[in-house]
Amino acid sequence: MGIKTSSGRSGHTKTKHRQAFQKDLTSGTLTLLTIGGIMGSGLFMASGLVMRHAGPVSLGLFAVGALAMYLEISALAEMSIATPTPGSFLVYTQQVLGPGWTFVSGWIFWFSSVLTMSSEVTAAALFTRLWFPGVALWIWSLVYSVLIVAINFISVRGFGTIEGVMAGVKTTAVLAFIGAAILSLFHVFPGSRIPANPLHNFSAYGGWLPNGWYGAMPAMLLILFSYAGTGVIGLAAAETKNPTPTIRSAIRSTVSLITVMYLGAIFLILALVPWNHMSTHISPFILALRATHIPYGGLIMNIVLLFAVLSTMNAALYSNVRVLYGLAHAGHAPKTLGKLNKKGLPTHAIWMSAGLLALTIILAYLLPAKAYAYLVTATGFQAMFIWLMVLLTHLYYRPYLQKHHPEKLTYKLWGFPYTTIFVMAIVIVALLVSPLAKGELYGAVVGFAGILIAWAAWLIAKPYLLSHVPNTDSGGRV
Repeated sequence: MGIKTSSGRSGHTKTKHRQAFQKDLTSGTLTLLTIGGIMGSGLFMASGLVMRHAGPVSLGLFAVGALAMYLEISALAEMSIATPTPGSFLVYTQQVLGPGWTFVSGWIFWFSSVLTMSSEVTAAALFTRLWFPGVALWIWSLVYSVLIVAINFISVRGFGTIEGVMAGVKTTAVLAFIGAAILSLFHVFPGSRIPANPLHNFSAYGGWLPNGWYGAMPAMLLILFSYAGTGVIGLAAAETKNPTPTIRSAIRSTVSLITVMYLGAIFLILALVPWNHMSTHISPFILALRATHIPYGGLIMNIVLLFAVLSTMNAALYSNVRVLYGLAHAGHAPKTLGKLNKKGLPTHAIWMSAGLLALTIILAYLLPAKAYAYLVTATGFQAMFIWLMVLLTHLYYRPYLQKHHPEKLTYKLWGFPYTTIFVMAIVIVALLVSPLAKGELYGAVVGFAGILIAWAAWLIAKPYLLSHVPNTDSGGRV
């Protein structure tokens, strides 16, 4: 569906037009879109950094991350099913926490999404450089950025199809990798360098916890980052045909597939490659396939990895521009960012996000060797702040719905409020210990600085914005 008129009719009437998003996303498309938003360089690249820091215990930490992801996305789904809206959790934050938290959360979400796109496009450039080592990193970053921005100017249905294909490719590839790796452990492929005992790498080279908890826990931020991107399921709620059954189905499918693929892949990578052989510049998936000696396995996987990170970048931009749209309608951003074109797309918001993405590409030019490590840490820091805001909002929004709209609570996160508080505790611990990891301090500083800047901006703009922010029933909280 396209643009609707306020009277519900089309034609040559002189009624005022009211713009609306197209409701073209199905359960399958939303599942692939959500997987596309989650499964990116965090799994395909940053997991190598995690295993190098933590060793085999990474598998257990990834299991904790999967549980945290399930609880967080369920909390978001509860609110999104009750109130499907393009602004997602920002609308709920506005209602129960007030405009101050909404302003900071929205702009941090936007900046975090831009950093996500930057880290994904940098990873894409790193994968491409395996084929073209003579081409500068920033050139590939620029090429892929232009491609992804162009895709987001396609209609919602066309965008969903393209993203579905890219997400489908990487989902199929990870499942195929798991199958091939299992066969390798049984020495089906000749010439492989696989130990006779599949569990050898878990006990050798220092054992399960080679660097102690001091070395393992700082990697938790990167693990949680690999599960970030769940926000797309809330932001897309207003563009689904039937939000309640669509989101329910998407949650079940997303959590099941992500958990199986992540834990299966991490276990098999650790079984195939010693943790201390992980590289900061080569995907652990490539290293694992090289160990199997499967013909052209590394080449094929590198192509898939390229699709994978571009898919996540694509989903991040989708989420990013819809947050700007929500901020504009909440009075926290210029009104022009809340306008849609005839296809129901927030084109002004797309251009603004593309502009900042172009600036971050400069980092790939200035610091090509360290660009990914810095970006992924800064992104993870701010992405986890957004998780905290979603969970904090959920703590207040559930009682709000129970009091004012109990009939809307058709989907509930179990164990409330303890499960919500449990995930918040995991996230806070990950944020506190992340600067202890080697090479993550600068990224953490950038991530924390972004949060401080957002709060400073709110304090400066507060007098003006409060006189223009729409009324809410938040009880006057700011």
